[in-house]
Amino acid sequence: MKLQALKIWVATVTLAASAAIVVAQEADTTEPQIFSDWRVACDEAQTCRMAQTIVQPSTRRLILQMKVFGGEEPTLLLSFPLGILLSTGWQYQIDGNRKTVLPFEICNSQGCHAGIKLTPQLLKAMQRGSEMKVTFFDAGQDEVEPVISLIGFTKAWEAIQ
Repeated sequence: MKLQALKIWVATVTLAASAAIVVAQEADTTEPQIFSDWRVACDEAQTCRMAQTIVQPSTRRLILQMKVFGGEEPTLLLSFPLGILLSTGWQYQIDGNRKTVLPFEICNSQGCHAGIKLTPQLLKAMQRGSEMKVTFFDAGQDEVEPVISLIGFTKAWEAIQ
């Protein structure tokens, strides 16, 4: 009897999770706004956010995705591919200025992630800059340096405020 109840509970949880995924996908059907190299999306499930994604052209594999969330505590969320060297952390550099090294926070089945507060100083640098170079290392200890374009950043930022 307990096994049957467990099977029913697992089926219910699976069905609920599937329904949540469908609802989340349907909620994200608003037409995104494009500001040069930045895409702004809004939906009922999350606050408005701006994003830029870099993929490897030949494989369409994610190299880096940056999402920027506004609000009272603006945040940058970066997503990296799986199979990277975590011990070295990652770094960013805006237009050849000083490099900032930060740790990764968590890895899950979608990749490895890091979030940082978008301080007024960082926001100003991104609004004035033309590119943000992000550096990390793959499992073979080869340097990976995707570049996030900052063209359109200011207009996209204004759109999510």
